[in-house]
Amino acid sequence: MEAQSKQPSKSHDAVADDIIADLRQGDLDTEVPKAESKRVLLKIDLVIMPLIVLSMTLAFLDKNGLAYAAIYGLETDTHLQGQQYSWLGSIFYFGYLGMEFPNLWLITRFPIGRYMGGCLVAWGGCLCLLAACKNFAGLATIRFLLGVFEAALLPCLLLVNTRWYRREEQPLRTAFWYNTLAGVFGGILSYAIGHISGSLATWKYIFLIYGSVTIVAGVAVFFTLPNSPATAWFLSEKEKKIALIRVSENQTGLGSHKDIKLNQILDALADPKYYILMIFVIAQAITNAGITNFNPLIISGYGFSQAKTTLLATPQAAVAMVAQALITALTFYVPNIRCLLWVLSSLIAMAGAIMVHVINQEANCNASLAGVYIMGFYNVPWVLALSLQTSNTAGTGKKSFVSISIAVFYAVGNIIGPQFFLESQSPTYPLGIGAMLCCFAIMAVTGIIYFSICLTENRNRDSLHGTIDHGSERVLAGLEADIDDLTDRENVRFRYTY
Repeated sequence: MEAQSKQPSKSHDAVADDIIADLRQGDLDTEVPKAESKRVLLKIDLVIMPLIVLSMTLAFLDKNGLAYAAIYGLETDTHLQGQQYSWLGSIFYFGYLGMEFPNLWLITRFPIGRYMGGCLVAWGGCLCLLAACKNFAGLATIRFLLGVFEAALLPCLLLVNTRWYRREEQPLRTAFWYNTLAGVFGGILSYAIGHISGSLATWKYIFLIYGSVTIVAGVAVFFTLPNSPATAWFLSEKEKKIALIRVSENQTGLGSHKDIKLNQILDALADPKYYILMIFVIAQAITNAGITNFNPLIISGYGFSQAKTTLLATPQAAVAMVAQALITALTFYVPNIRCLLWVLSSLIAMAGAIMVHVINQEANCNASLAGVYIMGFYNVPWVLALSLQTSNTAGTGKKSFVSISIAVFYAVGNIIGPQFFLESQSPTYPLGIGAMLCCFAIMAVTGIIYFSICLTENRNRDSLHGTIDHGSERVLAGLEADIDDLTDRENVRFRYTY
């Protein structure tokens, strides 16, 4: 990496002002050489991506840990009865939901890295405390606090997307950080932890190990994740300008404003895309709740041992991970294909749910298990929808509100989801699988509607204001839109991707 200047680092606003002044005077070439742009992107990927991938992977690992703990005797040792295990899945999201509106203010007031890091350390500590719980009341209390501390993660990472990456780069990066590595390695890790011969119950080691790793990761994020390219410790002053020029063409804002404007929240509420996206989020979250909390229990119902169940739960996450990587990679080569892929992947996941719902597990165990694995496509439309949100939403207040709204409705769906899985229907859970099937259909329909809205709006703007410009004019427009803090609906030069 290049040696950094010994002069005090400039603020985000100062760097943006310098770029605008240079553009207006003709002293700055916005056609950044590909080699320089790639070098800056590589530096960003080497620092930013590992931190955010690790953060989200640990979040998934921590949540999936509950399902594996259940396999290793958590329910018996803590005397859970009836729907109490299902409520442990839901109560996490009550804490998550209650913290989201405070986060609307907090994520604009504190540097993202510091806030995320602090939350990681806190929820890692809570995970360790789960090992000390002896009854439902203790488990429920800690699960609620886990939701409180994890609530900031998704909104923060959505903002990281817009501040560091261009529109076309966002789908694949979203697939990387919203990954299913936890599902792939969670089963393997749980299998390995299951062979620890210690004085504690196996499920307690799961929480102690996961919690300790999360605390260490939180410290790393706290000290190393910058707030924006303009304040990046790993970029030179020239590279900071290149990084800002790269993302300015997104016209979604660069994170320089701290005030939440009421008119931008109203702008979001008047946007039909907002409601379509929220319907999708609830439907997807219901499927997520079923897969996260009950996938190992469904597989154990096929008659496998505890150890084999943990391993057989792994392929579904592997399917999700490979599907995310391959499908989002297509967006690099084919423009405006995200909604189409959103719909197709939803339909594939729905086919898996149909297989699990209608195939007799005893007569055709392998076919039914294949259906479980095919449902791994459930995560692909979620990744694509998140990347569309970061690509299509501008304005500090609007971005923050929409990001928080996604987290809120995600929590609502995850609260509702476990309640479809009735203990009396274990291990086949016909009502739960049927609910997931319906939700996959809703996800596909919302993708079609979102595509239609974006396409129509772009055509209307082209008709009224002409086609979008490129080069220095587009970069300047993006920077000015950031300084003026315009929303996507206020900025007539903005065009939606789909």
